Order: sequence, then C-alpha cells, then structure tokens
Amino acid sequence: MCTGVFLRTGLLSGFSRAVLLDGPGVGASLFEHPVLTAAELLAGTALLVALAWTAPVAVASPSVAAVVLVGAHAAWIRWYEMVSRAEAAGLVLALGVVAVLIGVLLRTRERSRVLLAAAAVDRARHEERLDMARELHDVVAHHVSGMLVRAQAALLVAEHDKAGACEMLPGIIDGGTDAMGAMRAMVRTLRDSGVSAATGDLTADLHRLAERSELPVRTNIELTEVVRPELGRSVLRIVQEALTNTRKHAPDATSVEVDVRLTASAVLLSVVDNGTSRSAHSGGFGLIGMEERVHELGGRFFAGATGDGWLVTAELPLEARA
Repeated sequence: MCTGVFLRTGLLSGFSRAVLLDGPGVGASLFEHPVLTAAELLAGTALLVALAWTAPVAVASPSVAAVVLVGAHAAWIRWYEMVSRAEAAGLVLALGVVAVLIGVLLRTRERSRVLLAAAAVDRARHEERLDMARELHDVVAHHVSGMLVRAQAALLVAEHDKAGACEMLPGIIDGGTDAMGAMRAMVRTLRDSGVSAATGDLTADLHRLAERSELPVRTNIELTEVVRPELGRSVLRIVQEALTNTRKHAPDATSVEVDVRLTASAVLLSVVDNGTSRSAHSGGFGLIGMEERVHELGGRFFAGATGDGWLVTAELPLEARA
C-alpha cells in the first residue's frame, strides 16, 4: 500500500519529489481522476480497518502509522482544485482515525465473542458435571444407602438371631444388583446421548419407588396428564431422595406421606414424615441436589422441620424455562 502511494505521488517527478519536495506532485494526469481517488481512499480505509481488527498489536501499530503518514503526505503534496492541501491531509487523517476506531471496535467485539463462547463451554461442562453428580447421588447412592441400612440391621440382629440376619441378606444382594443395574443404565445413557433417561410412566414409577422404600409410605398421586420427560425425571428423583433421607435420618418414622398432583401450570409434590427432626445440613448433597433440580426448571423448593417431622415440597412448572 505504501509503495503504491509513493508510485502515485512520484509517478512523473520521481520519488525524491514525492517524499522531499512540497509541490503539486504528479499534477494533472489520468491517475488524478476523482473515481480513482475515491477508490484509493476506500482501499486505504479498508486496509486500516483490517490492520486494527485482525493484525497482532506489534504489527498493527507500526503498519497503521505508516499507512496514515504516507497517505497524509500524499494528500499534502498533490494538487487539488476543490480543497486545499491542508484540508486534504486533514481528511486523510480523519479517515485514518475513524478506520482505526472501527477496527478496534471490531477487535473488541471479536474478543468478547470468544470470551463469551469460552464461558458458555465452561458453563455447559459445569452443568454436565453437576447433572452427572446428581444422577450418581440420586440413583446409585439411593441403592447403596438401602444396602447399608439393611447391613446395619442385620449386624444388630445377628447378635441374637442369626437366622433372622440371614433372612436380610437377599435384600442386601437385591440392593447391590439394583445399584449395579442403575450404574450401567446411567453409563449407557451417557454414552448414547449424554442425557439421563427420563421416566416413561411417572405414576407407576412413583408407586414402585414407594413400595421398594421399605418405609410406611402412603401415596396420593394425581397426574391426569403426561408431563414432559425431564420434568418427570426430576419429580421422581426428588421423591426418591426425600425417601432416602427419611430412611437414613429418621428411621423411627411411622408415617410417610407422598403427595404428587398436577395443576394447570405446575406439578406440586410433597414428602412429609413424622420422624425425629434433623438438621437441614447433614453433610451430604441430597438437599443441594434437589434444590438445584428445582431451580433449573424454574420452580420453588423448600425442605425443613415441621415440628412433628420433616417436610420436602416443590413446585415445578409445566412449561420449560427459556
């Protein structure tokens, strides 16, 4: 670009006149046509924008300075009928400043876009890890905690009734088998699509969950319509975790009520027991996982003591959050 400018300004009188002498330069010639002059200005402006936008700073800075200075010099020594030399040089400098500002703005936007894309990738990875952690806790830990409770009970019974303790062993084996099956199903789902499988029949799954919890559960399920899969999965996982917490932290509970019903805009669920009240911060991740599930769906969640036991309640909207 700089070489081209020097060639134009010194086409008839040589480089020495174009660079060192103050005068009309090439004078009137074919190259002084207004269309060609405008094209030259546009080309120089585009070059400045490209340099300020894409070139490394160490390259862009001297290159921009060289193009602007050479352009201003060319505008000064040329002869113009409509404007003075000072006005022509000022116009070139103004165009140079505007072009550099546009290039810097584009560079800033590009950098922001890259940073936002990287942040989105990190956020997606973080959410994926959280989802996997919740699934591991809700699915596998549910079965493992059941095995642990049975094993502890068998150990206590074995001191007085070995036959009774042996009768508990099949339940422990079933729990281990269920845990292994849940782990394999989750790994298979992650390999296939990266999304945990959702429940197909939420009402049946909830009744089955209550029956296998080994707790005195009374269910009231009122789901008149099929809910979307991810919502159904979250409902199932929340009820599952609530029952697991009751079994782990309130073994003296004599009544557990599970209520799940459908309204015009949301699924309302509650799990309440009459066991010994316990702290909301027991050191695990069950309550945290339940709360995260509800908040991701744009719902509301509460878990705490009621005076006579423990209550877990959630409101999950039917419509997916945008």
